[in-house]
Parts: sequence; C-alpha cells; structure tokens
Amino acid sequence: MLSANSLERRLQLAAIVLLIGLIVEVLCLLGRGPIAFLLFSGVCVLLFLAGILLYLQVLVSASSHHAERKQDDLRL
Repeated sequence: MLSANSLERRLQLAAIVLLIGLIVEVLCLLGRGPIAFLLFSGVCVLLFLAGILLYLQVLVSASSHHAERKQDDLRL
C-alpha cells in the first residue's frame, strides 16, 4: 500500500492521518450529546492539525532537500 519513496510515504502518512480525522468527524456528527461534541472538538481537531502539520513539514523538508541537491549539482 505504501510506496517505497520516503517523500511519498510521508505524504501518504499525512493523508492517512487526515482521513482518520474525517472518519472520526463523521462518526461524531452521527452521535448526539456532549461526549460526541467533546470528541469532535478534541480528537478531530488534533488529528487535523497533526495531518496538516505533517504535510507542511514534508513540503518544507522536500524543498530544502531539493535546494541542497541543486547547489551540489551547480558545484560539479
């Protein structure tokens, strides 16, 4: 299921975290009462933030790695 490339693997992990957050959100919206709201406001927000931050971290590290590789190519 997960690809061999580390960049793609980390992007897939971020997508999986976001999908789990969406699934929990849908389940919380089906429930009624204060527990469903607490799960929605706590767990879903944390999963969304974790997925978004992981995605942004992957993008930043990939662009910095690409810039370093480009500088190394220019030196040669």
